[in-house]
Amino acid sequence: MTFQMWSPFHFLFMASPFLFVTMFYFLFKRFNKQTLRLIGMGFSLIGIALLVGRNFEIYHKVNQISPEEIPLQICHFANFILFFAFLYESELLFSIAFCFNLPAALVSILFANGLSNYQSLLTWQGMAYLWGHMLIVGIVLWAYFNNMVVINLKILRKTMSLIILLYILSIFVNNLFMIWMEPFTSNYFYTMAPEKGTPLDYFYKLGKETTTFGLHYNLIYILILLLVGLFVVFLFYLIYLFLNLFKNSEVKNLNEQNHMN
Repeated sequence: MTFQMWSPFHFLFMASPFLFVTMFYFLFKRFNKQTLRLIGMGFSLIGIALLVGRNFEIYHKVNQISPEEIPLQICHFANFILFFAFLYESELLFSIAFCFNLPAALVSILFANGLSNYQSLLTWQGMAYLWGHMLIVGIVLWAYFNNMVVINLKILRKTMSLIILLYILSIFVNNLFMIWMEPFTSNYFYTMAPEKGTPLDYFYKLGKETTTFGLHYNLIYILILLLVGLFVVFLFYLIYLFLNLFKNSEVKNLNEQNHMN
């Protein structure tokens, strides 16, 4: 079974997180908050298990540790972000998941070119890509509709600060890993090069690769990518506020109906 962009299966893939949210929201609607937290942790553990299986499969192929096996990509560590967000009821981690991991996973579902490289989707790598991204989007939205995601300007500032720190660290980590794990490439946070077939290709071509004290980077691309990333984070904060308007109005209407009854 292979994958083709914009095929009926691709459209089903794009719809799958929203089907997930709808089904599990109504299925677990009457559960209390603590039970919902445990369910969320369970969903997150499924994502982590898929990631572990994927990494074992890659290790079996290359027979050594490579950057692909270390879960530092945005959509890879999202599983851990979600698990610990549910575990500690962390507003900061839920904010990162909603404003950062969610849009990254959505882009990976929309521009799923990487799946075309797999000879079969029925492998750990193929299934981890499909189910992993579906789970990230689905779990984050499911957490939101169960009132676990709370974001204000203070939390947003902390979210952006942490993302900037991780972004800068990724540049150094990528360079170090390509030295330690040669000949493999490392591209966490896409700071070394854009994902092929995505709009990031255009930004990369605006600059050129430079080397300073052995550190390889494309300064124009890195700066633009950071600004775009922060803009997306802020955009999803606005989306969060917009969704809250609808959610709060529905709650208000329900309360008024109950009061009339």
